[in-house]
Amino acid sequence: MYKRRLGIYTRRSYRQTTPFTGLLTIIILGMIIGGLFPLVERMMSPRAASRLAAPTATAPAATPVPPRPTLTPLALPTVVKKPDDLSFLVPAASIRTNVIEVFLDGVSWDVSRLGFNAGHLQGTARFGAKGNLVLAGHVEMADGRPGVFARLNKLNTGDTLILSRGRLQRKYVVSAVKTVAPDDLSVLYPTTEDRLTLITCGDYDFWQNVYQERVVVIADRSA
Repeated sequence: MYKRRLGIYTRRSYRQTTPFTGLLTIIILGMIIGGLFPLVERMMSPRAASRLAAPTATAPAATPVPPRPTLTPLALPTVVKKPDDLSFLVPAASIRTNVIEVFLDGVSWDVSRLGFNAGHLQGTARFGAKGNLVLAGHVEMADGRPGVFARLNKLNTGDTLILSRGRLQRKYVVSAVKTVAPDDLSVLYPTTEDRLTLITCGDYDFWQNVYQERVVVIADRSA
């Protein structure tokens, strides 16, 4: 005769957990929970919080203004004439120039740097001393322009020559205008009287490319 079984006698399903299965589940849950803590901390870090925060409108950065340069006014250069500079003036020949030193080079006087200046020949009397002070000057420049002594042959007896150093001034009066041979140095000799001698080239020979003579002006010191 068939008997009904009670529910408590029903066969256990294969899905029912065993003690081993429950232990394994606890371990897995622990690992999952343990891994969540670092993740939460990382998400709550300031950098992560700033990323999660809602973007806010920020004012555009101001463009840096370069510093304005400070301008310092420069002093204008001034030409200061030295008190010992010697100058030469001949009103009748429109000559007004400086006087520089022209030195001997072992053979003659080196006039390569004379330019538009008058040159005091080394060895002749100096300004303020008694004797024959000799000044030389170009009659024509290398480029064809007239030299400082281009009009020397236009002077006449009685014309005034003036040498100045600062406030000290000496005047001379022309006593002779003549020409001499290029090798005649007698006009450069020392004198006992106070004399001023001017010398330049003259009578240019185009074919030979030489000057045939020297123009000489002799002037004596005026009272």
